[in-house]
Amino acid sequence: MLSGKKAYICSPLSAPDAKGVSHNMDMARFYMERMQVLYHCRTFASHAYLPLMLDDSIPEERETALRIGMELMDLCDTLIICGRRVSSGMAGEIKEAFLKGMEVYWYDSNEKPFEIRAVESWREEWDAVQVCK
Repeated sequence: MLSGKKAYICSPLSAPDAKGVSHNMDMARFYMERMQVLYHCRTFASHAYLPLMLDDSIPEERETALRIGMELMDLCDTLIICGRRVSSGMAGEIKEAFLKGMEVYWYDSNEKPFEIRAVESWREEWDAVQVCK
């Protein structure tokens, strides 16, 4: 299904504190590796590394990080939503993926740790997960 394709990992970065942000960066790297192993695709997740250089709490740096993420997403064939919480940054990425006609999948490691499901519309995800600010 995804073998040889490039996949953008869409997972939360924002958290109430630095420890939570660090955890979310670790989760992004986990999702990258999991999708590579399960689906033999190349994975991209700017939020797995950019917070080491850019501060998400500084508006100018957050905007720069979001732009870099969108540039990386442009290199990809597909977007994989990971987890059950959709942040405002993720919502923008998901909407952009649908506008560009990308394949979109959803991965929930708690519910189905070894499979992804195709997502046909953003409305479907909006109903299925909690969207946070």
